[in-house]
Amino acid sequence: MPKVYSEEERETIIKRLKNEANKLMLEKGVKKTTVDELVKRAGIPKGTFYLFYPSKEMLLFDCAQDFHEEVDEFVSKGMEQADGVEAVVDVIMGAIDITQNSCLRVLLEPESMNLVLSKIPEDVLEKHRLEDADRGEKIIETLAAKNGISVDELSGAFTMILFGTMYKQVVGEEVIEGSTRLLVRGLVKQLFEG
Repeated sequence: MPKVYSEEERETIIKRLKNEANKLMLEKGVKKTTVDELVKRAGIPKGTFYLFYPSKEMLLFDCAQDFHEEVDEFVSKGMEQADGVEAVVDVIMGAIDITQNSCLRVLLEPESMNLVLSKIPEDVLEKHRLEDADRGEKIIETLAAKNGISVDELSGAFTMILFGTMYKQVVGEEVIEGSTRLLVRGLVKQLFEG
């Protein structure tokens, strides 16, 4: 008979699994992250894993959601306090930094994203899309509305900058942060100047 976990034990196990999932995705990528290694690192029996997640991909998706929410919260709070071009640039660069130092960076790679999303139930994906659109729209609408810019175009511009940060080897490790900051500053200046 499976062990019954208290709410506190459940939260602790989920936290450990997500922590190890993030580390393994950064170290090995999605394909090479296995349930066996996840449970070993989290210190739980393999059967226990399936009490919490139906698949590795669902855990990876859940882990990414936490970082996504962290980015959204960082941007929302930062934008409330930002009072000029450089302050907004700093907020956006901070969000990019969170993304680049978490499993989100790995999941932005098309192959990894497709591997994970292909195993996620459609109702879970749809809920994510709606929440994501709602959160992102509020932030971007605020910026776009000030200058009569299309929300879709502004969102696309930020997405292009974010995906550009994945090409450190092409741009050059030593200049990627400065180059990204330059692009972000240019976009933010357009927002402020109209």
